[in-house]
Amino acid sequence: MSSVRSLLMSPKRYGFKNVVTPSDIIMAYPTIWPFNQIFSAYYDKTHRPLPRPIDHNNPAESLKIDAIFVFNDPRDWALDSQIILDLLLSKDGVIGTYSEKNGDPTLPNNGWQQDGQPKLFFSNPDLFWATNHHMPRLGQGGFQASLQGIWDATTNAAVLERTVIGKPYPDTYKYAERVLNKHRIQMLGGNGEVKKKVSRLERVFMVGDNPESDIRGANEFESAHGTEWTSVLVKSGVFREGTQPKYMPKVIVKDALEAVKWALREEGWNGIVE
Repeated sequence: MSSVRSLLMSPKRYGFKNVVTPSDIIMAYPTIWPFNQIFSAYYDKTHRPLPRPIDHNNPAESLKIDAIFVFNDPRDWALDSQIILDLLLSKDGVIGTYSEKNGDPTLPNNGWQQDGQPKLFFSNPDLFWATNHHMPRLGQGGFQASLQGIWDATTNAAVLERTVIGKPYPDTYKYAERVLNKHRIQMLGGNGEVKKKVSRLERVFMVGDNPESDIRGANEFESAHGTEWTSVLVKSGVFREGTQPKYMPKVIVKDALEAVKWALREEGWNGIVE
C-alpha cells in the first residue's frame, strides 16, 4: 500500500498526522531544485526523514502526495513553486512523474489536473499584509499570483483548480459567527442546572485593516441568522490614508482602540473607554 501524505507549506501544527514539507523533500533529493544551497542551513534544522522514498521509476512504491496545503506565506517561493508545479503535473501525486493526460485537448481543461494530482488549498488570498516595514509587504496572495503566472506559462493558461479559504470568503465569516454564538451562549446562558435563554446575536463589528479581504468579506456576508455585520477599517495596517478603498467600510478609524470605542458608542455605551 502506498503512503498517502499531505504536503504542507508551513509548520506542522494543524492537527495533521501525515505531513511532508518542502524541506523534507529537498534534503532527501537536493537535485529537485538546483539552488538548494541557499537555504540549506535552515532546511537542515527543520526537515524530517521522508516516510517513503521518491522514485518516479517505481511509482507504486514511491511517496504519494494526496493534498497540497499552503497555510502560511511561503519563505522560499522558488522551491515551493517548483514542488507544487511538479505535483500538479504529476500522475497520482508522485513527484518526478508526468501525466500523459497533460495537454490532451480531448479532455476537460485540456487534460491538466485530470490524472489524480493532489488537490491544492490556500488559506487566504491577501496580496499584501502589514508588517513592521513602513509599506505593506507581499502576502500569500502574492505567492498565488506568482504560481498562477507559472501555471499559465506552463499550460497555455489552463484553469488552475484550487480551493481558497479565509477572508473574504463567506465560509470564514460563517465559522466566525458560529464561534461567536457559541461563546455568547457560554457567557450569557448561565451555569449549572439554571439555564437562561439567550437572544440571537444581532450585530458583529468586523474590524480589519485590509479593504480587499476584511472589509469586503464583512460587507458581502449574508448571515443565515439575520445578524448584521458592520465593517470597520483601521488605518494602522494595509490601508493607506488618502486613498479610496475599493470596498468601503461603514467607518474608517485610526486603530483598533478607536474601532472599539466607535463600536461601543454605536451600541449606546455611555461609559468611559481608556
